[in-house]
Amino acid sequence: MKEHRIIKLSTMWSTETLRADTERLVNEKVRDGYEIITVAFGVNMWWMPTSYITIKK
Repeated sequence: MKEHRIIKLSTMWSTETLRADTERLVNEKVRDGYEIITVAFGVNMWWMPTSYITIKK
C-alpha cells in the first residue's frame, strides 16, 4: 500500500530562503526513495510564504 505525506514549510524572512529550503527537502526525500507528487507555494492564514510538498513511498 502506498503511503502519502504532505509536508509544510513556512518562513517569515524570504521567499528565496523558502525556495531553497523546499528544494533541499525535495532532493533529500528523493534520495530517501520517495516520489514527489506535487510542490505548491502559497501563504498561510498569517500571510507567511509557505510551501506544501506531497510525497509518496
